Amino acid sequence: MNHQLQLASVAAPESDLDVFPFMNQLRQEAGDQPPSAVLTRFYDALAALFPDTPWSDGHFAGDAGRLTVTYRRNEVLPHVLHLASELGLTVVDNHSGAVHRPAIYQVVLEGPAPGVELGDAARRLAAVMSKPITEMLRLLSGGRRTVVKKGVLRAQAQFYIDALKERAGCHATLLLESGREVAAPPPPSPPPARPAPVKQAPAAAGLSLEAAEAKSAMPPLSRREPEPEHYAVADSGADPRLFMLADGLRLTIYATVLYLVAAYFIRSLAGWPKSCLALGVTILAMLAVYRLSKGAGSNIVMRILAMVLIIIPLANILVLILLIRRGKVALRENEIGAGWFGASYDDMVRLRGGSTATLPSTLMGLVAVLGVAGMVGLGKQTAEKYVDAMLGKHPQPCAIVGIWESSKLGPNGRVVMRDDGNYFVLPLKGQEDKVKEEQGEWSVRNRNFVWQVPLADKPWMKAEHIETFKLSLDGQSITMFEPQGKSLFTEWRRAGAMKSERCGFN
Repeated sequence: MNHQLQLASVAAPESDLDVFPFMNQLRQEAGDQPPSAVLTRFYDALAALFPDTPWSDGHFAGDAGRLTVTYRRNEVLPHVLHLASELGLTVVDNHSGAVHRPAIYQVVLEGPAPGVELGDAARRLAAVMSKPITEMLRLLSGGRRTVVKKGVLRAQAQFYIDALKERAGCHATLLLESGREVAAPPPPSPPPARPAPVKQAPAAAGLSLEAAEAKSAMPPLSRREPEPEHYAVADSGADPRLFMLADGLRLTIYATVLYLVAAYFIRSLAGWPKSCLALGVTILAMLAVYRLSKGAGSNIVMRILAMVLIIIPLANILVLILLIRRGKVALRENEIGAGWFGASYDDMVRLRGGSTATLPSTLMGLVAVLGVAGMVGLGKQTAEKYVDAMLGKHPQPCAIVGIWESSKLGPNGRVVMRDDGNYFVLPLKGQEDKVKEEQGEWSVRNRNFVWQVPLADKPWMKAEHIETFKLSLDGQSITMFEPQGKSLFTEWRRAGAMKSERCGFN
């Protein structure tokens, strides 16, 4: 697994939470500037220790650097941290999130330098520090050890020590502020050598095959580090954690879209397909949230909490949107573009290690789309069967018998649908001037409403009016559509029940 490190040659913020934004800003401001002298010294020293350069091509510009260790990382990382500490660099481990700050030293004055008289050293030190010579004599005599500088990096501390020796003839030493020694890591092992190709000599008289086979490039039970060409994929930018982040982000976007699609259709579905659709999109969203959270570096508690929130209505949409935003920000922080569907396909292939196989998010998204389409289709068929059962074969179905309010009448009137086939349009009390009374006959024929209304001038004759309609699954609303050629419709809502000999209290 690759190990990506960020380095800064300037002082980082004291709070670890502020270090990552600081590093991103430092990298952006560096642009194409040449790397600082300290970063150049660091890289040269590290390359001298590891001539095989077991890291992918890093980027060093200005005061910011980035290095991805691809193999031998157990050997490389201690040396990286040691060199960085010695040179005053801050190291950020993108894999663990740890911030390694450089060691801070104190400069301890211990007395005159070897071969320098006490009086001479006191006089020169008094001139350097602009202090009385008597005070400097007390400072240098008696074997005293006095801290003359605190909170400086090693390079700065060494500068003070050299200045005290050259200009004042005094001896000073370094001391870690924590009071402990900095242990240098052991020297790195030499890079694994490639086995020389075995040259097969042509068969000749007197040449033993057993002797040739006895020579082995490496003992059978020995182990060697993978050769650099085995890491060609890693050097190209492969990163399993970032791939999981990018793929989880894409899957979360798919899950959010399918979640909204399912929410739009689910009220018009019935039966087991409705339950399967709800369960399926919830599982997909939980899986997407887990992958995205893990790729973003969230701990297990936060991952489980996000999955639990997916079950809660409204909170689930909010969690999905927030995680999509967080995933895109995390990708941009790692210099990966994030569009509508997250990282581009080329970036996904690079992070995966060059594999162009079908992405897990694409495969799961395709299966989910087919599943949602299938459940919607089956759910609508089941809902139609439910509605057919509610309407039955009778010309005046009990599902429609009752008292209704209509969007045409508004709050001023009601429509009474009786089980004997008669209907009445009646105004509410005090609204007689706003609603005209009407009566006629009604029936349901081939899933159409058939109205028969007496003519005003010829009451013995009736005009027939046909409308298509849609009954809700709960039987509480009806949508009436005007005949073909018109786009008008009327919404009915059940306003009350009435006693019926055939339908009971309906």
